[in-house]
Amino acid sequence: MGYYTRITEADIFVSKDDFEYCYEAMCKLNDRDDLKIGGSWGGGNGISADNPRPEGMTYHPAKWFSWLDANYPEKCKTMQDILFELGFEDIKLDEDGNLVSLWYDNKTGSEDLFLQVIAPYVKAGGYINWQGEDGSHYQYSFNGKEMIMKSGVISWE
Repeated sequence: MGYYTRITEADIFVSKDDFEYCYEAMCKLNDRDDLKIGGSWGGGNGISADNPRPEGMTYHPAKWFSWLDANYPEKCKTMQDILFELGFEDIKLDEDGNLVSLWYDNKTGSEDLFLQVIAPYVKAGGYINWQGEDGSHYQYSFNGKEMIMKSGVISWE
């Protein structure tokens, strides 16, 4: 099951100078086991999702974000790597290497959490418009500090 959604329009800007900050914020999110809704498993190696995080680990090896490995920072070495693993199919950079657009057409997962943590690095006024499988429309807008989700209705008159 799952809910499919796709980006219909995106106008965002993240300076290439901030990519490393975005990557660090995205990796730090792995410490938040409480936000991991991608799944968990109940056994193997004696560690269950029901057990507390093992001593000395910064993440729980039996919990993960949708589409990502439990320790995705080990596999993903850049912000773009994480975005691809989350399901973003196309990441557009301008001629200077700055992020200027994204494309997503997949089941929803944890993409909202990762976009929220990089929101302080997205230029104010940026937005991503989405359409769900049921025809609903929503937008993530960025004000230079945070991401704000808005819902909308399109009326053809």
